[in-house]
Amino acid sequence: MLFLLLIIPSIFILVRTVSIEESNSTTTFSTDKLPRNGPFLDFRLLPYIGNGHVATVVYSDFIYMNGLYNGENGTSHRARIPSTLNWKFKIKSKSSLYTLNVSSGIFIETLENDEVRVERRFFASQEYTELLVAHVLLIRKAPTGQKIVVPVKVHEHITSIDINLTVVTRNPQYVLLSGKTREIENHQFQAETLPIFVYYTPLPMKGLELDQEETNRTYLFVTSIDNNQSIAKQSFDYATIDQQPDDILSSHISRWNDVWSNGHIDIEGDNQLQRQINSAFYYILSSLPPLSTKSESKQFYGLSPGTLSRGGHSGEDYGGHSFWDTETWMFPSVLLFYPTLAKEILSYRIALRDSAAYNARLFGYEGWRFPWESARTGVDVTPACCPEGRLYEIHITGDIAFAARQYISATNDQNWLLNELGGELIYETARFWGSRAIYNNERKQYEILAVLPPDEDAYPFKNNSVYTNAIASLSIQLANYVSCITNRTIPPKWLDIASNLYFPFDNSTKTYLEYEGFNLKHTTIKQADVVLLGFPLMWPMSDEVRQNDLLAYEPLTRADGPAMTWSMYSIGFTELGDYDKADQLFRRSYESYVRSPFNVWTETQSGIGAVNFITGVGGFLQAILFGYGGIRLKLDRLEFKPYGHLPDQATKFIFHGIKYQGFVLDLTIDNKIYEIFVSSQNNNNDITLVCEYGEHRGLLKVNDRLSFPIGTQLIIRRSVALCP
Repeated sequence: MLFLLLIIPSIFILVRTVSIEESNSTTTFSTDKLPRNGPFLDFRLLPYIGNGHVATVVYSDFIYMNGLYNGENGTSHRARIPSTLNWKFKIKSKSSLYTLNVSSGIFIETLENDEVRVERRFFASQEYTELLVAHVLLIRKAPTGQKIVVPVKVHEHITSIDINLTVVTRNPQYVLLSGKTREIENHQFQAETLPIFVYYTPLPMKGLELDQEETNRTYLFVTSIDNNQSIAKQSFDYATIDQQPDDILSSHISRWNDVWSNGHIDIEGDNQLQRQINSAFYYILSSLPPLSTKSESKQFYGLSPGTLSRGGHSGEDYGGHSFWDTETWMFPSVLLFYPTLAKEILSYRIALRDSAAYNARLFGYEGWRFPWESARTGVDVTPACCPEGRLYEIHITGDIAFAARQYISATNDQNWLLNELGGELIYETARFWGSRAIYNNERKQYEILAVLPPDEDAYPFKNNSVYTNAIASLSIQLANYVSCITNRTIPPKWLDIASNLYFPFDNSTKTYLEYEGFNLKHTTIKQADVVLLGFPLMWPMSDEVRQNDLLAYEPLTRADGPAMTWSMYSIGFTELGDYDKADQLFRRSYESYVRSPFNVWTETQSGIGAVNFITGVGGFLQAILFGYGGIRLKLDRLEFKPYGHLPDQATKFIFHGIKYQGFVLDLTIDNKIYEIFVSSQNNNNDITLVCEYGEHRGLLKVNDRLSFPIGTQLIIRRSVALCP
């Protein structure tokens, strides 16, 4: 029902204004017309605001909260919280502009007529993550002497199909909604339904006003959401009582500035590519916790392919579930610039370890077997439509272990290994593979049977997926590598499995086979699979085999495959020096998947499937970093070997804030030379790094600046190995 609420006090702030015009900035995405599907807004192509705790697609009917799911087992999905931000101005505007500013994490609506200019800024606060804020500024354009009223309308929804909500309080200062989700995801691992508390500012019943002599006025409409009522109320009071509206806005912007100064990529010569990169990082980072916040630490509940802002139906955007997408596609780019956020991603898997242990036992194995689809409890929430994923797509356990491998490679975080259960994660995933492999007496090798590889067209299952076997071997190798720190001795049988797994291989073409019995001439595949051995797994192989794999499987890949697939082919052909092919595949990895005007990604070129598809975003960023950037992160080293070829119109790449072993590095690449600058070192870090190139070996120190001809390999490593 349409109705308006109570008046709130006004706060007066002097401001400087600019005219409504579209910006050419590489961090703003503007339009004067929002995307529509017939007469309705097309919410699939609208951007979102988020901070890892709460998120919403602008103007949509729902807000989502980290970890808040409703539905039993395979029907589990993000619980829909009714939006408090989807109200509208009833103003006849002569001009309008809608802008996503990715540098500050703000969506701005600007409406203007002869009397008044209205600027509404939506943001999910980085300062207090419980907060979603609408900061509204009215600016007089007409002469003073007459009161101006800007009417508003709202369809206030206080019900949810997923949450039993009750209006506990309604007064001039706030409305409080309280409730619990309607269904438990899994009774064994969730004792009760999940609580939710929503405080929000009521709208003024007379509209927003400028008195006769006022030139401007600022309103702040605040929503605070948490599963702890006290925390939700404290954050609401901070924003509405303790602080001025512009202070709330400026603090949020300052924290986003800190995010970008902590790590970002600059492109010279190609503004369009710069825009793609900036928006790509924004869409991933907005579903992760802030680098700096005043809110209490909360358990993170995973990165879904459709971000935190979507997934309110079990069939929509994968219900907000987490897959291998998180660790394989999104994690690597986050790790290089923001290792603390990478650790948050791994913390999700560790927190749900009891379910992983149960899942392994359920199938008759040991260790931790992670689910193909995970939500609140860590039980497998793959829908009933797709049992193959739940039963056979076990490579996800290796994918998670490989992310742990990357994290240790980048950070040497021994505290995580010993005191935050990182060592247990590594050991128990290896233990699973030790129990899953069986010995074939005829081959005199181990096998892993009945699995579904990354190529899901190979359903329901195959034997000896080459990708699954490789990542299982790497998982066991990692457990052995860190055993000197964890003091967990690896059984000899596991090591024998790791070194003696069967890898299907065609000797006549010198090509790895995707699985046992794979036909290289008459099979199509859904997405990148075998080529992942070359990168990101960096499985030992000759250049000839690497080339053969790329040449064999790229033409077999479905033309309508998901976005992230082409980025892996681009990386591979960059390695081979086939830059025309690499560029073609790089452009294919994003141009057909990114939708204007806000650079929202879709899962497929046709636009169907998940939207705000940050799996594709992750693949795109990997092509920039590991393809054109020539970066390789290995267990005992960080390697640089840029190829000197940059895509499209770019003349220079600058990677600011690469983190390695407590040091911060900047990498600059053009078509002739590349440069490494050591900008800083963690104050608590007493590690010494050495650099190696050609016959040279020397210490690497803060403020060192090293330049090399393109094609020179630079190796940076610890002066003392993890396990001397």
